[in-house]
Amino acid sequence: GGTNDDGARSIVQTSDGGYAIAGDTNSSGAGGYDVWLIKTDADGDKIWSRTYGGARDEQCGDMCQTNDGGYAMAGATNSSGAGGQDVWLVKTNSLGSMQWSNTYGGTGDERAQSIVQTSDGGYAMAGVTSSFGAGAQDFWLVKTDASGNMQWSKTYGGASNDFAYGVVQATDGGYAIAGYTSSFGAGGQDMWLVKTDTAGNMQWNKTFGGTGTEMAVCLVRSSDGGYAIPGYTTSSGGYKAYLVKTDAS
Repeated sequence: GGTNDDGARSIVQTSDGGYAIAGDTNSSGAGGYDVWLIKTDADGDKIWSRTYGGARDEQCGDMCQTNDGGYAMAGATNSSGAGGQDVWLVKTNSLGSMQWSNTYGGTGDERAQSIVQTSDGGYAMAGVTSSFGAGAQDFWLVKTDASGNMQWSKTYGGASNDFAYGVVQATDGGYAIAGYTSSFGAGGQDMWLVKTDTAGNMQWNKTFGGTGTEMAVCLVRSSDGGYAIPGYTTSSGGYKAYLVKTDAS
């Protein structure tokens, strides 16, 4: 980091045994906050770093290493797009040089919090939209091809705020998305798990929580085909770590 604020949002162990860390920096770049990608060796010593962004603020929600050894970072940009804050997808080569970037969104605010490279070489991003959907903020799932061209997008939610923080591709080729919902469930805010088919059509959804606040911060597909959802709960007094394990249904 530098003299201003710098934060990490995602880390992967790379194919060479080192690490790639993606986040945001206000210490360097083109202006405001920029997306920041750091590559280290196996001991954590920095090999290189790159920033991506425009004159205004950019944020990184998540990053993955791609099949060609490069990196894909999903987040948000205020420097370009359709209006407000839009989802931003940046694809780099193995040395962090940008190959392309695309924005997705409407006149409101959109942000991606999670990304996976899909079995067809494209990308699936999950986050939030206030431009489309049923209510104030809805889960938003965006599917692109390998070049970042949008193939389809879907919203999931109700009249209140619903926010996605994690996406995985399921064993059947569909998608599972986890976050929180204020539209459904047992209390003010519950963990929400949504399962879709390969085209993003909802197959089922489940809420987990009590009378307090529950939230998922990411999502893992477990080895038995089910899901593990880490987050937090306030339903049992104060803030506590909350881990939910489900089967494939």
